[in-house]
Amino acid sequence: MKKINKKRMNQFTDSDSGRLINGLKTILLGLITAFIGNFSLQLFQNQYNFSLAIHFTFQWHTEMFLLGMFLLFTLYLWLTALSGSRWLSALILLIITVAMGVTTQQKMALRGEPLYPSDFTMINELPFLLKMVDRKLVIAVIILLISLVSLGIILFIKKKRSSKQWTNPVQKKLNWIVRGVTFIITSGVLHYSIGFNQPGNVLKSAYDRYAYWIPYSQQMNYYNNGFIGGFLYNLGVDAMTEPANYSKKQIADIVQKYKERAAEINETRPAAINDVNIVYVMNESFSDPLALEGVTVSEDPIPKIRLLKETTLSGTILSQGYGGGTANIEFEALTGLSMEPMSASLTTPYTQLVSRMNELPSAISYLKQQGYATTAIHPYNTTMYKRNEVYQKLGFTTFLNETNMEFSAKKGQNPYISDESAYQEVLQQMETTDESDFIHLVTMQNHMVYSGKYPGTAFSAQGTGNAKEAANYLQDLSYSDDALADFLTTIDELPEKTIVIFWGDHLPSFYSETIAETNGSLKMHQTPLLVYPNFAEKSGALGTISPIYFMNHILNTTNAQVTPYYALLMELEEALPAFEKGLYIERNSTEVFEKRADLSEETQELLKVYDTIQYDVTVGENYSKAFNFFED
Repeated sequence: MKKINKKRMNQFTDSDSGRLINGLKTILLGLITAFIGNFSLQLFQNQYNFSLAIHFTFQWHTEMFLLGMFLLFTLYLWLTALSGSRWLSALILLIITVAMGVTTQQKMALRGEPLYPSDFTMINELPFLLKMVDRKLVIAVIILLISLVSLGIILFIKKKRSSKQWTNPVQKKLNWIVRGVTFIITSGVLHYSIGFNQPGNVLKSAYDRYAYWIPYSQQMNYYNNGFIGGFLYNLGVDAMTEPANYSKKQIADIVQKYKERAAEINETRPAAINDVNIVYVMNESFSDPLALEGVTVSEDPIPKIRLLKETTLSGTILSQGYGGGTANIEFEALTGLSMEPMSASLTTPYTQLVSRMNELPSAISYLKQQGYATTAIHPYNTTMYKRNEVYQKLGFTTFLNETNMEFSAKKGQNPYISDESAYQEVLQQMETTDESDFIHLVTMQNHMVYSGKYPGTAFSAQGTGNAKEAANYLQDLSYSDDALADFLTTIDELPEKTIVIFWGDHLPSFYSETIAETNGSLKMHQTPLLVYPNFAEKSGALGTISPIYFMNHILNTTNAQVTPYYALLMELEEALPAFEKGLYIERNSTEVFEKRADLSEETQELLKVYDTIQYDVTVGENYSKAFNFFED
């Protein structure tokens, strides 16, 4: 009988005990890191309000906090399996949570909305985005991240050296097996969690037991369900939910109805639009500060536009965004498709929807069919919101930007090309084409950050929440006021018929919470609108309308024939002039409604028809195109 080598057996026993202790240490460190990371996300999301973070974690929503911890712990185990170092993994996880936490805190402060998964598509715009953040905060975060990364590198080098000293081949093999199995399992869990919004997802079902999802307000959605819950809720899903009874026959019936409606309208209209230049001017952050209660300014920054509003067709738009979201307002204006019926998790259609489609019906594609030269002008780079790609799919033939614009002068120390230069570019483009022009201008002059743009400005403001930014913003508005007045004077002198649609995309983000509460949601989402033709005396009050209706007023002003699609939009506008998630303004009603269910039955039914068409062209089978719904 062979003798048992006690020394060797003791070695194996010691190694087993050591692995168990190391395993427990790894799990304990992971749980601590996951707790700190999740708590930090809550702290950042609530603008450093420690009390709210504590209440969410231990009193209000402990179950959802634990679910979030579970995901962070899974990510930690995945990183540990990948790197082989629990300390390095903990550091990486902390870096991720701090970076995401700071980002959502700043986004909440500046735009009133949290960090979305779709925001990661703008990572290549990081230098531009950092300009909007307080410099002291940026420096502090950079120092913290550099410190954590440096510590991580030291730990990684130390781990590599210690692993070379590990000579026991059995232990080494067992370690790789454990890491491999852990990596496979955690990869599966993380991949499964990405399908959070897919039917039957177990993680979603676990959240549903405790969550209170609020599709129309992602700020409240994150607040109620935690950062991780809100983030998961916004992971990719279809652009829209399929309407009831969606079918080819249903679309055919809708098309037939509005073909007849279009024919009725066109009986008194001579021809399709083709002899009028159309210029869209979406002016960055342009708003009327005098429209806000509690704000006092030293002098009116937009006297010329205020006078124009009295002598031309004018009103306000209901902006989908506050402090940001330019591309979403642009999307609505160009396509006639509203953000309101879209899934809550579809927060930026340019990056999440249009970029993955081959084509999308739009004012551009329609006017292009009428023989128009189609041009987009944005005095910045081409990558923001994937505009270079999106503009092509929408039908623009030419895209002028900061790299190929002839006019690029700026005002004062403003880093952005001025409105004046942008209008010069529009006029030059109109001169170079033989066809009628459709030109869509998205300005940049009034983009944040405002402090430091005009050190010598004479403007001042009280009650805004940030006097320095407000003073510079007022100067921006004044320059915009002068530039638009000069531009329209030149338009009046043109021999060609031209109609200009001018509007502000959203309010700036520096207003205090007091101002927001005093004025209410509607006022904080209203910006000026002008419809200015140089060929007819046209004045009147539009009230507040959504950007999806702009083509309605162009076709009415020019007395041009309409397509079945625009006949539908005209009927919808007659019932519901303005609507976005949480804000509905019904015709002849003095009340602003928060839900569709509050609207009249007739308006709700009309919205269902609109939803069906929008679903068909974005997610569905595009039957409406085959039935020529978007053509004369």
